[in-house]
Amino acid sequence: GGEDQGTKMARGSPWFALWVCLVLVVDFGEGQEEKPFGEKCLEDFTAGMPDLVLDIDASVQNGATFLSSPMVHRSRDCMRACCKDPTCNLALVEQVPGTEEDHIQGCFLLNCLYDQAFVCRFARKFGFLNFLRKDVYDSYVAMQDHRSSDDHPPIARTGMDMRVQPGEPVMLRGTESTDDRGIVSYEWKQILGDPSVEMKKHEEDQVEISNLQAGTYVFQLTVTDTAQQQDFTNITIVVLNSEQTEEHCLTPKKVGWCRGSFPRWFYNPSLQQCEEFIFGGCKANKNNYLREEECQLACKNVRVCNGNCQSPLFRCKDGCCIDAYLECDETLDCADGSDEMYCEQYAREFNRLQKINVTHKQGHCVDLPDTGQCTESIPRWYYNPFSEKCDPFTYGGCGGNNNNFEEEEECMKSCSGITKADAIGRRWESFESQSAILSAFEVVIAALLGICIMVVLAIIGYFFLKNRKKKNSRRRQPTTATNSTLSTTEDTEHLFYSSTTKPV
Repeated sequence: GGEDQGTKMARGSPWFALWVCLVLVVDFGEGQEEKPFGEKCLEDFTAGMPDLVLDIDASVQNGATFLSSPMVHRSRDCMRACCKDPTCNLALVEQVPGTEEDHIQGCFLLNCLYDQAFVCRFARKFGFLNFLRKDVYDSYVAMQDHRSSDDHPPIARTGMDMRVQPGEPVMLRGTESTDDRGIVSYEWKQILGDPSVEMKKHEEDQVEISNLQAGTYVFQLTVTDTAQQQDFTNITIVVLNSEQTEEHCLTPKKVGWCRGSFPRWFYNPSLQQCEEFIFGGCKANKNNYLREEECQLACKNVRVCNGNCQSPLFRCKDGCCIDAYLECDETLDCADGSDEMYCEQYAREFNRLQKINVTHKQGHCVDLPDTGQCTESIPRWYYNPFSEKCDPFTYGGCGGNNNNFEEEEECMKSCSGITKADAIGRRWESFESQSAILSAFEVVIAALLGICIMVVLAIIGYFFLKNRKKKNSRRRQPTTATNSTLSTTEDTEHLFYSSTTKPV
């Protein structure tokens, strides 16, 4: 926030109190011929008592960041390297054993502030020396003087700075503020950012901030105690835009090259939740949170914004996907507001469609025949726009549609002139193909039935003729001697006389 960084830092750690009690202010620039940058840089640092080393595990565990280890050989060069990094506030050097000159064998640069609180921890260790930026040191000394009065002034505290998504409401609290005799009032005011935000007071120390859009906001809390002594502090709220959201929420987790073991949190956009992972200790990306609450606040409901939005999702202009029903709900759900951008045009074009003069008199004539939900068998007629005539169908007795007539004449009178050009879509094509299949099937069945009948008739005729021939053979008389003689005589006569010699 906008509060002096050292003020918040100084409240955070008994280790820091021990460290400051041992510091000696050393002016390294006096008498040296340095460039203006070097002189100014060296004046910005204090030197700590020798033999205090940074407890790196405890410091990183609490949020400190290891920045780099430049290859330099003097303490002043290590401080100059720290000056070149705006996030650096501690230069730790490892001295060369057995020498009192400004020769070092290691330089380590760190950022000891996390959410404006000093989080570095120190331990006794021979051969090390710490250099801290004066603004942090001076703020701590001022805080010690501030606490030395009989009636201590109040101390305003707002909690950590925040990163949030656009449109997400935020609750600011001042309950962490303290005073030895009690706080009588809490006053919140906005000192930076879009003035269109809304502030609504809840409890005595709480205020809800809403209508936040992408940008940076600073709010100030002023507390007053029973003696009318006051203190104030600031809290910064960064409302992430699409590019910042990409860095803070959509970047894959990064363990880093270092081999430490520090529990951290990252946002998993696929599952839309924050998950714990083990951070190596250096070169973190921005999707790296010390506490789960920070992660959830910064990345609430953030989706992957690759533009690949499948139905039923709505694609925002920035490529993010939201549920389609959130479009035109009078709430900005896309970070860029594109879900509410075309709502007026949408309604205007719909109204334009409603004003088109459309006749509904024959609209039912292109509906498919519908038997309804009931199971009766009532003969009815429907109009077929493909054949341009009315065909019979069986109606169930309830439901259905208006392409349903009791008489063929009534059907033709209602739908005459309607053709297949008036039937839109493939429903009728499917219905016609089904009807054609049924008709072909009926023809085949009829043909097969005819063939079967002919075969049956042929079989019956065959047996009838066979039985009749048997009956005829049974009626023939048996052969006698007279008949046999006569027959023989006649045969002899026939053979003896030819047609030309037989007497008349």
